[in-house]
Amino acid sequence: MSTLRIIDLGFNQLSGHLPSTLGQWLPNLEDLYLTSNELRGVITSSIGNASKLTIIYMTSNGFSGSIPNTLGNLRLLRVFNVGENNLTRESSSRELSFFTSLANCRHLEVLELSLNQFHGMLPASLGNLSTSLRQLKAFGCNLMGNIPSGIGNLSSLEVISLDSNELTGIIPPTLGKLKSLERLYLEYNSLGGSIPNDLCQCIELGDIYLTGNKLYGPIPPCLGEQKPLRSLYLDSNNLTATIPLTLWSLTDLIGLNLSTNSLSGYIPPDVGKLKVISQLDLSWNLLSGNIPSTIGSAQTLVNLSLAHNKLQGPIPESLGNLINLEFLDLSMNNLSGGIPKSLEELRYLQYLNLSFNRLRGEIPTGGNLANLTAQSFVQNAGLCGAPRLQVPPCKTKKFQPSRRTLDLLKYILPSVASAILVATLIFVLVRCRRGAVDSNLLRNEDENFAAKEQCVLSVLHLALDCSKDQPRERIDMEDAVARLEKVRTVFLAKVGGGLKDKAI
Repeated sequence: MSTLRIIDLGFNQLSGHLPSTLGQWLPNLEDLYLTSNELRGVITSSIGNASKLTIIYMTSNGFSGSIPNTLGNLRLLRVFNVGENNLTRESSSRELSFFTSLANCRHLEVLELSLNQFHGMLPASLGNLSTSLRQLKAFGCNLMGNIPSGIGNLSSLEVISLDSNELTGIIPPTLGKLKSLERLYLEYNSLGGSIPNDLCQCIELGDIYLTGNKLYGPIPPCLGEQKPLRSLYLDSNNLTATIPLTLWSLTDLIGLNLSTNSLSGYIPPDVGKLKVISQLDLSWNLLSGNIPSTIGSAQTLVNLSLAHNKLQGPIPESLGNLINLEFLDLSMNNLSGGIPKSLEELRYLQYLNLSFNRLRGEIPTGGNLANLTAQSFVQNAGLCGAPRLQVPPCKTKKFQPSRRTLDLLKYILPSVASAILVATLIFVLVRCRRGAVDSNLLRNEDENFAAKEQCVLSVLHLALDCSKDQPRERIDMEDAVARLEKVRTVFLAKVGGGLKDKAI
């Protein structure tokens, strides 16, 4: 046993306690893997005697008690992972004293303490840990107090995960010293103050999660200069001012959540520059103006929520270009106009909420919209459609010429009338010259000559009224039709009897 270098008993159903003399029995042990078992009891302090240990994995067990300070004897330790247990702090102090002993482990690279029950505070000695430390994870541990400013001394840190705790105070500006930091998870705490501009000095930062804190003030515009940034989650805080225009230039951004703040201003056309964005949530803010049509260029969007703002104007037709969209919420705004039929093209759409707006017209029901219920459209008084959507039926449309058509006719018909008049006169003159005119037409003795003459003159006068130079001087089409009808009626009344006699 004393010559064993590696023990790997992970992912079994081992139960019981660790032997109290574990360290004495295994002086040459280097790697200890006990992950995902049912081991209980304390982590024996004798583990400090196994001075060659470099890797300890005790994740997902039922260990309790405090972490022994004898860990400081393990000068070669690189990985210490005791996440998902029931470990607590020493009762004599509110601070987690084992951090002080771990400062002796100068090769430590990974420290995983998440999902335990420490109910304690991070000590200032946190800043004395190994400068080789790459990962510091302690989420869901009931940590209290401030984040020590000394955390900025851990120059090799790539991941900080202290989310889902009870941390207070501010985000330490010293984080800006961590040039290798890639992921920062501080969500669901009670951190206050503003988002420090110092974070913009972390040139490798790809993920920033600050959701569910008490942060206030503006979003630092310099965050838009963080070209590696992929995820920016600042929702559920007290942030104010406008959304920095620089954020829309983050071409590698996959997730942007700024919801549940007090952000104002408008959504700029630059939103279309987000070519790989998957989630965009700007809901529960004070945003105004129109939804830019350029949003249809963000074709990788899966979730889009702009609900609970002051947005107005139409729903852009270009939303139909978001071919990957599954979730769309535009509710609780002042949007007007119709629901674009282009939404029928969203073949993956599962959730749509357009309620509490001022939308009008027929609700389209093609594609995946056929599966939606009335809840998607409530409180839009001008909508109509299928009975299952709990809106009035749409009225049958009667043909109504458009204003454009009427305006066009106003200019074309006078010209046509003039052309007909001129052509008629030319025809009559030509026939007269050729001697082809019926002699009866020129005889005053024709019993209906006067009626025929009056009819022709009336039509000529009407044609002249329709072809005046200025459009405003011309009669409208309704009057023209009425006058023609009157000429016809008068003519038939005068010659009708004669026509009947000849017909007989």
